Amino acid sequence: MKDTLAPGIAIVPAHCPKCRSQEVSTVSKVVTADSYWRCGGCGEVWNAGRRREASGYTRARPGWR
Repeated sequence: MKDTLAPGIAIVPAHCPKCRSQEVSTVSKVVTADSYWRCGGCGEVWNAGRRREASGYTRARPGWR
């Protein structure tokens, strides 16, 4: 069964999906599923909800964890 999120539910990431740093932040005043996050370690910017939706459509690349 595919894991889906209801609209508007906030996802607060524990770490950066690229470098695994726990230094993540957002400039959003109110954290929602549409909030974008930035890693303080590597500078990666992502939206947790969109990243989760897209993960079912991407192939694993060699060297990815």
